[in-house]
Amino acid sequence: MAATESVYRPAAPTISAPAALGSAGGIATEILWVAYRSLRKLSRSPFLLFFTLMMPIIWLGMFSQTFGTVFERATNVPGQAPLPYDYIAVLLPGIAVMSAIQSAAQSGFSMVSDIETGFMDKFLVAPISRASVLVGKTLADGVRMAAQTAIVLAIAEIFCVAFGWKIPFATGVAGCAMIVLLVAAFGVAFAGLSNSVALFTKRTETTMMVSFTLTFPLLFLSTAMLPYDLLPGWVQAFSKFNPVSYIATAARTLILTGWNWTEIGQAFLAVVIVAVLLYSLAVFAFRRQTA
Repeated sequence: MAATESVYRPAAPTISAPAALGSAGGIATEILWVAYRSLRKLSRSPFLLFFTLMMPIIWLGMFSQTFGTVFERATNVPGQAPLPYDYIAVLLPGIAVMSAIQSAAQSGFSMVSDIETGFMDKFLVAPISRASVLVGKTLADGVRMAAQTAIVLAIAEIFCVAFGWKIPFATGVAGCAMIVLLVAAFGVAFAGLSNSVALFTKRTETTMMVSFTLTFPLLFLSTAMLPYDLLPGWVQAFSKFNPVSYIATAARTLILTGWNWTEIGQAFLAVVIVAVLLYSLAVFAFRRQTA
């Protein structure tokens, strides 16, 4: 009898975690489950995970060599004391923002993958709120981008000790935490674009083309690579309307000089505006996809 009972066991449903967790924690638990699933999926791709974390360091080395000479020529004025920091300190916030934008593009790729493999359909028939799917994936993106930014800042600090980089980190650990929050928030907001394109087109190629086409103009027509005063006049004019400029400038001030709550407030306002615009489009695309 015991042997018979051990054989006849009910099969577990394909997606059982949301149902089990949702009864206890409601929509918040559903969101956490979707976020956990998205992060776990990333951890199963060690090659992608490695390059996601290491590419910012590679960019930091390449762009510091490319723009470092320009910065030194512009700031080394005869008769004035040299700056107490290297160009690497000026570039660091821009690289953090660049990494967040690249990660935002990956969010759309993941959405296309879920649609193509049919996993999105499983989510939609599971006993969870449809809003939990989009919010949970967004939360996972935020965690990933925050971890990526924190790693970039930590490695920069290590290089300061090991190679003598002059990065003041004027606001200390608290300032670094603010940079992580600011950059991750902007990355999550910008992910609304790639998710919208992914939901409208359901094609990785189109999502990649749109995301990468916008990435570099947004970066190079902003204060991400050079301070505002060193930009050409027409780039200065464009940068005033570029949200990347506000994020990079606020983060740079936290590293070089100290707390500037006006710049921080402007940066978070830019994040809110980008999020409202892009996620309005993403929600419309998601409802269209799931109708």
